[in-house]
Amino acid sequence: MSFEVEMKFRIENTDGFLNVCTAHGMIFGPPVEERDVFYQHPSRDFAVTDEGLRIRHRAGEYFITYKGPKIDSLTKTRQEIELPLHCDEENYTKWENLLLSLGFIHAGIVTKIRRTAHFDFRNRSFEITLDTLPVQGSFAELETIAEEASLDAAKTSLWELAATLHLEENIRISYLEMVLGSKM
Repeated sequence: MSFEVEMKFRIENTDGFLNVCTAHGMIFGPPVEERDVFYQHPSRDFAVTDEGLRIRHRAGEYFITYKGPKIDSLTKTRQEIELPLHCDEENYTKWENLLLSLGFIHAGIVTKIRRTAHFDFRNRSFEITLDTLPVQGSFAELETIAEEASLDAAKTSLWELAATLHLEENIRISYLEMVLGSKM
């Protein structure tokens, strides 16, 4: 089983963060808007079980993603299953109607502008994103994929990459939790 090993950090100075990344040879792609629609299970409270189900719309593409519960107290390591939906807006509506017909309900929407870079560090491939949410601000996410046997090595590399990029305060809550918290 593969796990997403991830950490998130608030970025106060996006230009400074991008300069540090550029100094290490990272090249970020252009900004892309992502819209994530989250769903609540009809008989299981995902807020309690620490799971998530979303449909992401990005640049004309749709993906459905399940995120399992976090498996440690320091990172956002969890099982992630993401599948392309190979559909257009009309078929996305059908997917949404399918979930709603099965009893799922909307849990919230997260819209962000994302820039992505890919970087090899300590013999491991990482995806580094710079996300900007309209109210919550800017964040960097560092992510790698690891099998269960190599989780400890992946986490160690993740912490070392964070230190290399001068990232210090790891945030474990999701963007959905941030967005819902900002409405309270």
